[in-house]
Amino acid sequence: MIGKRSWLAVAALVVSAAVWAGDGIPIGNAVFYPSVEAVYTHTDNLFLQDPSMPNGNVSDSLWEIRPALGIEFPFKESSIRLDFGYQYKDYRTYQLSSHNTYYGDFKGNFKFANGMALDLENHYIRGVQEVLEFDPGYEQYFSNSPFDRDAVQAGLTMPVSPLNTLTVYGTYNYVHFTGDNRQQQPFYDYDQSAGGLTWKYHYSPVSDFLVDAEYLSSRPTNTAQDVNLYINSNRKYDQQTYLVGWEGAFGKELTGFAKAGYSKTNFKDNPFSNFSGFVTEVGLGLQASQSTHFDLKLSREPYQSVYNVNNYYTATGGTLQVQQQVSKIFFWTLGYYYQENRYPDAVVANPAVLGFFPPLEFQLTQGMVRKDDIGRAFAEIGLHPTKKLSLRFNYQHENRHSNINYWDTQLRKPYSYAENLFSFQVQLGW
Repeated sequence: MIGKRSWLAVAALVVSAAVWAGDGIPIGNAVFYPSVEAVYTHTDNLFLQDPSMPNGNVSDSLWEIRPALGIEFPFKESSIRLDFGYQYKDYRTYQLSSHNTYYGDFKGNFKFANGMALDLENHYIRGVQEVLEFDPGYEQYFSNSPFDRDAVQAGLTMPVSPLNTLTVYGTYNYVHFTGDNRQQQPFYDYDQSAGGLTWKYHYSPVSDFLVDAEYLSSRPTNTAQDVNLYINSNRKYDQQTYLVGWEGAFGKELTGFAKAGYSKTNFKDNPFSNFSGFVTEVGLGLQASQSTHFDLKLSREPYQSVYNVNNYYTATGGTLQVQQQVSKIFFWTLGYYYQENRYPDAVVANPAVLGFFPPLEFQLTQGMVRKDDIGRAFAEIGLHPTKKLSLRFNYQHENRHSNINYWDTQLRKPYSYAENLFSFQVQLGW
């Protein structure tokens, strides 16, 4: 738990931040944006397990402290933004492998006299429980293994004609687990690199038609540890994706983007299924009134998997959210998220190395084809007593139903669970 000295340090930081209330702190050519956030959370299912499993429905509470600092350097029509963050997390009962999480983000936007623009981004995290960082499709949902992730992106946009631009971009992304090798990792280490082209036709001042083509190469690393995941480590793959779509605004009310197309993966060194099919990504915002805003997100795409012999799973779903600013200081949010994760290949009793003794689960579920349905309802009530201070109370109910189940001494449901989560958040800053 966080001791008395830690709380005194946090209190001092909050007071010092309050002294600088305003729209950033200008120092020379830079603008500083300090903030601090404290969060208390209670969950009735810490490990996200069904009651039929050994760690099912274990309740616990935790505190998180998140100081952060943003620095912006604007110059002419270009800018550089740096954001640094730290998080200290401590459960009342559960022992984390590390209490510390570090974040770092860089964004650079550079515009040139000839009309060209260069965009650079870098996102770094040294984390523990942030599973969406290494498995964005949400196959894995609990982790206590420290990891590093770094994602770099660069894009150069060139004007081709008054109404057409071409962007050439490249990305590099790695995930490396850094904890004790005796502790089972939730995912394998991997490096990914990608490159692509995006053509945009600016058919109106606020909207574009676009075509995008991308090639991605993914390579597992540290494969000696993959035996702990009970998987075959030969999961190198290449992926080609082609999308057409729109981005911009329809009038003053509807903004966002919508892209759809085709994607194909090729896992080179094993005989199991490859993905080939329809993919899409949609993000739309509707300003229904001056105080009410709707957000809709939809997607369908494949993600690499660590389940049995499956090379990938297909995640299809979306989120609908509404937020209303009731008064100058009071707002609320309601939303619902649904996703289906579908797997292509049936469970094999011994998916890893020949002769390696497999889990009883795989022996008893052999021949089943996994499918998970994930639903999440969430609500938030928020207050802004001052411009730089916010108070938020959140409730979330999440339910995952997987068709994978088996009998040993009782009916087991290893990938199904329900969770109720409550949190209270105080944030001061910019």
